Amino acid sequence: MGKSQFIIQFGGLPVGIHDYEFDIDGTFFTKFETSEFETANIHVDARLTKQNNLLQMHLLLEGTVAIDCDRCLKTFDFPVEAEENLVIKHGNPEESTDEILVIPEGQEEFNLSHYLYEYIVLAIPARRVPCELDKEEFVCDQAVLDKLNHLATETPKEEKEPTNPMWEQLNKIKFNKN
Repeated sequence: MGKSQFIIQFGGLPVGIHDYEFDIDGTFFTKFETSEFETANIHVDARLTKQNNLLQMHLLLEGTVAIDCDRCLKTFDFPVEAEENLVIKHGNPEESTDEILVIPEGQEEFNLSHYLYEYIVLAIPARRVPCELDKEEFVCDQAVLDKLNHLATETPKEEKEPTNPMWEQLNKIKFNKN
């Protein structure tokens, strides 16, 4: 496996502002086991401000990610827009937080891919019903909705499960105490 394109080499960079660009597609998400995304087209503009003892990264993410509608299961290209800031400094890596990445002393590079993944996931709403956001651009699959409505109004056939004699005895004890 080759080196990741999301590794930022900052050792040897002069103090000042440095710009980076990244393009994220579906192959980016294959590196993450828990990823539910397979298709994406996201452009990332990253501005690294190097100072003597710390780095500041400003990230602007724009593009689309294919998600399934929670209501009708149709796949949509959902727009993703996010603007994030990340501070990188040297020290004890266990002191890292969501906004501050602490890397060991002497390390002159860091991998941005995990942070990019988290920023994309956070840009997607928990309830994914795109037609509620824009009814003209996103149209739910009416055939699936009709089938779900039919299943919801259908009265279930009552099937009485055979009861276990042990539970019958326990229920008698339970109800006799009340």
